[in-house]
Amino acid sequence: MVEVTVDPLSRIEGHYRINTEVSADGVITDAQSNGLVFRGFERFLQKHDPRDAALLTMRICGVCPVCHSISAANALDDLFGVADQVPKNGLVMRNIHQAMNFIASHAAHIYILWGPDLANPAYRDILTQYGNVGNAVWGELSGRFMPLVNQFNGTHYPAGSSYVAALREFRRLHDGISLVAGKMPHPVLQHVGGVVYSPTVADIQQLIAYISETAKFVESFTLGVPPETWIENTYRASSPEKAVNFVIGHLQELLNKSLTNNDFSHSSGWGDVPLFAAFGSELVGEKLLGLPVSLKLDRGGGYKDPDKIGFLSYGVFFKPEKGDGYDPASPADSRVIPSGYMNGRLQLEKFDHTKISENITHAFYIDQEEDRPPWNGVTEPESNPDEIDYTRGSESRYSWVKAPNYAGIPCEVGPLARLLVMREPLVTGLAKTFVENGYSPANNYTRMLARMQEILVVIPELLKWLRQDVQAGGKVAVHTELSMAKNSTGMGLWEAPRGALGHWVAAGANSMTTLYQTVVPSTWNLAPRNAQGIPSPVEQALIGTKISAAENALGVDYSNPLGIMHTARSYDPCLACAIHTIDKTGKRPDRILKVV
Repeated sequence: MVEVTVDPLSRIEGHYRINTEVSADGVITDAQSNGLVFRGFERFLQKHDPRDAALLTMRICGVCPVCHSISAANALDDLFGVADQVPKNGLVMRNIHQAMNFIASHAAHIYILWGPDLANPAYRDILTQYGNVGNAVWGELSGRFMPLVNQFNGTHYPAGSSYVAALREFRRLHDGISLVAGKMPHPVLQHVGGVVYSPTVADIQQLIAYISETAKFVESFTLGVPPETWIENTYRASSPEKAVNFVIGHLQELLNKSLTNNDFSHSSGWGDVPLFAAFGSELVGEKLLGLPVSLKLDRGGGYKDPDKIGFLSYGVFFKPEKGDGYDPASPADSRVIPSGYMNGRLQLEKFDHTKISENITHAFYIDQEEDRPPWNGVTEPESNPDEIDYTRGSESRYSWVKAPNYAGIPCEVGPLARLLVMREPLVTGLAKTFVENGYSPANNYTRMLARMQEILVVIPELLKWLRQDVQAGGKVAVHTELSMAKNSTGMGLWEAPRGALGHWVAAGANSMTTLYQTVVPSTWNLAPRNAQGIPSPVEQALIGTKISAAENALGVDYSNPLGIMHTARSYDPCLACAIHTIDKTGKRPDRILKVV
């Protein structure tokens, strides 16, 4: 057994460490997901004016402040008793605000955080063994996804074309958020009872122009076909089978043209999604399309026991046709992307927020009760530095992240979970196809393809809200006073780009905050084990995954553990959200191997 520790995992938000045990044949046999810092927000919000939460909690993270501000505002709507009165225009503005952040965040993760792994030199060594086809594919991967500063063996490689173009779109979308929310990050649009700004006609037209430019990027770089064509045949397909058949058929058409001249470029119709869809998957690329090689990303990051994993969505984006107000419990028919729980066998159940709990058995917290619901949560950190040790193994405490559960089951949250719960045709069809062929329906390939597909789900909805639903100068908030929060509780259920996000708040007799708890996406995905010893989603996904590129195609390389990096990064980690302390001991724990 070899111990392989990645500390810190780079190209993520926050401070994260992964420790694994790896067998001699390069298979991960155990894993601990280590959140390295303690978040104090839940503690210092105590005794504050609860209305501060919509501004303060977004400081939890600079990448996803929009979702925190909306989740906090939702919780405050409930606390102040006005959730059923928030004007439709205010709800649509929350949708627009969040949708722009969804697209920007997904683009940043796909192209800036996760994508550069596709240009890892291990893939060069694998692909170039397959002659002209392999050389051409490596040229496209490195030419599209290489990060800004990178060199192999003294050779400098220029930044990838898709990488650079995505940076421009990320800025454009942030400009759009700033137009109606003051600034980005940490915008100032959200408030109890609605939002603080009603857009003008000029604002709406400018936002449409921004999204139209982003759609051009999607056509030119991401898809290689007009977004409308892809959307009509996948998101709006009449069945999952037809959605999958469209994608397989489209990839086959591209291959029929390209295998004769080995041209897999953007100009030949090979958008980033088709290139990834064809060459990222063993099942799709090698078994269904007959390609000689793939990156085999569908073989890593899967779940071995469907009874120990679930997929959870709280629901996101208010339905404008519902008019004013909303139900804080987020019934499935109230959100565009619905709430729901799907078990590991892909059976869908109605979402029930009372089944949520957080466990601290393997986390650095102190409480007489190890398992609590968030509306009765306690966040008391371990204060003895000798007890803060990440190296004692899976039976110990080893993370500052708590372990959320839904009815006792760890859950993956994020784009894959949302689109499975939504029954989105392409993702649903792919999950079914993978199961039928003996693969886990959730793996590094389907997780990333779902994130790509969700951009295509959100864009047409966003344009509809801008063109049809939002009213320039319309009412966007109802009046509230601090006294309305007296002796009350509130819950804000929403979805961050990374997954299910919940804020819980309570106020006392003086209307000041007495409890604030947040359960964030990376708490769900990157937790330690729960009280029953069930590993978290990322730990389950790591166990059984091979450590090196393409299923150890070049042999076992502990110094380049792409299996760890692909899997962990596929969840788009945001440890700043999940957990803020320093190591007061000054100790450097022993490691057999450290990858920095």
